[in-house]
Order: sequence, then C-alpha cells, then structure tokens
Amino acid sequence: MWGAMAKRLTPGTLSSSAAPVAGSILGTAGRVVEMPAALLVTPLQVRWARKKKRAKAPKRGDRTPEQKAAAGGQKPRIFDNVMDAETPHAMSMTIRAHMRGLASDGRHNIRRKKDLSRYTSYRVMRIAGLTHDGAEEEDIDRRGFVTPLTQLQDRSHLPRSAVNRRFHFPHTFNYKVYWGPPSVQPEPNKYEGSMVGCSVAVRLHDLPLTQRQKERLVAILGPNRIDANTGVIALEVDDFPERNQNAALLGDMLEDLLREAIAADAPAPLRPPAVVSGGL
Repeated sequence: MWGAMAKRLTPGTLSSSAAPVAGSILGTAGRVVEMPAALLVTPLQVRWARKKKRAKAPKRGDRTPEQKAAAGGQKPRIFDNVMDAETPHAMSMTIRAHMRGLASDGRHNIRRKKDLSRYTSYRVMRIAGLTHDGAEEEDIDRRGFVTPLTQLQDRSHLPRSAVNRRFHFPHTFNYKVYWGPPSVQPEPNKYEGSMVGCSVAVRLHDLPLTQRQKERLVAILGPNRIDANTGVIALEVDDFPERNQNAALLGDMLEDLLREAIAADAPAPLRPPAVVSGGL
C-alpha cells in the first residue's frame, strides 16, 4: 500500500495546479503536502519476526586432548561416597576448607547466599538476647574453657585412616552387631546385651613395658580386669549411644593406662631440704 502511494505522490503529481487525487495527503488548507519517500516506504515493525537460533554448545566429547588434560575433572559428589565412606581425615579437611572460605577474604572466600542470611539471622537473634553469647561478652577469653568432651578431644590420637593403626601391639577388639529382620525398636535383642558396647583384650607380655611398668599397670587395673593364669587384660566401655564413641573412649582409656604405667620409671622430683626452726 505504501509503495503504491509513493508512486502516485511523485513531484510531478504533487504540484499546486494539479487537483488532489483520491488517496493523497491533504494539509489543513486543502493543499497537498509533500512527504519524503523514505518515510512512506519504511516497513512496519513486525513483532512476530523469526528470531535467530541460539548457537549450540560444543559437546564435551569433542574437546581436544589439551583441553581434557587442562580440565579439573568431574567435581566430587556427596552420594559418590555411599559405599566407600570418607576417612575422618578427609572429612576434617573438607570442614577446614569450608570454614576457611567463610572466615577468610580473597580467593578463598566462598560465602554463599545462605551463609550470609544465616549470619544475619544470628546477629538479629543475638541483639534480641536469644543466643547463648551476649553482645556484652566480647572481652571474655574462652581459650581456657575446658569441658569433659573437649578434654577427651585434646587427649585423643585417632588414626588418620582405616589403614593406620592406633596401637602397634597385638590386641583384640570385640563388639556385637544386631543380625535379624528389620525392627522399629532401637534394641530389638536387648536381652543379648548392648549392641553399642565395645571391649578390648590384650596380653600383658605383648605390651611394650618393662617389668616394673607391668607391675604398676596390674596394680592400677586390679584383680578383676586381668586373668592371672593367661595374663590377659580386658577393658569394656558402654557409656555412649554410638559404637564409634565407645571405641574412641576405650582407646583413650588404654592409652591413659599405658601413659600412667610408663610414669612409674620417671625419676621423682627432688624436694628442697626442710628448714628446722629453733636453736640447739
């Protein structure tokens, strides 16, 4: 339509002597107004115009050997360790890396949106006095604050992995496991004893101790913890609801016993001579 109108409104037809034709553009006084041809032939903007297709991403299999060698590989996932559990050392390294990202700045900063929102919520709760630490307790030194749990954590020397051994002398570790149909009860066979308790047995002559240290160890244990005929020492722990916690405490007890027995050969501290007051 616009093309036909532009052809009809040529400079020859848009003269003052020519009468306005049908379909021409009239001014306010009935005169024909000349309009630029570029305005008449400009096409309308079509909203339903076809968009350009998005370029396809390259496939991972089409990468060059150099790109594959430079890539870091697949990121580890949590459910990859279902059948092969992580060692305590690997767990501690993961926790330390995450804590470093939360507390440090620079390239190690990995604060996420939920971390910032959690910290904001904690600050609001702290101002309202709904947390265990108050805003007025900033100057309190907590480095000497010791609890029984932290005391056990500081004294324990757990192995770095399941391959490493905590004690290098022969010993036997015993515990019970429930073997039966599924049950909703926490201890379905309670009559058979605890399923989380642990015990350890070791021969006295297998311990790396001297004769005096062995006598000291027997004196500490008492006659109920050692068999006089075979020389086997037995210890048992059933204090925590989890077997791993009882096993860790059992190892700490055995380590403390050995440390106390070795202290028998330590030289006694010298006492200063007593000062006697008075004359002869």
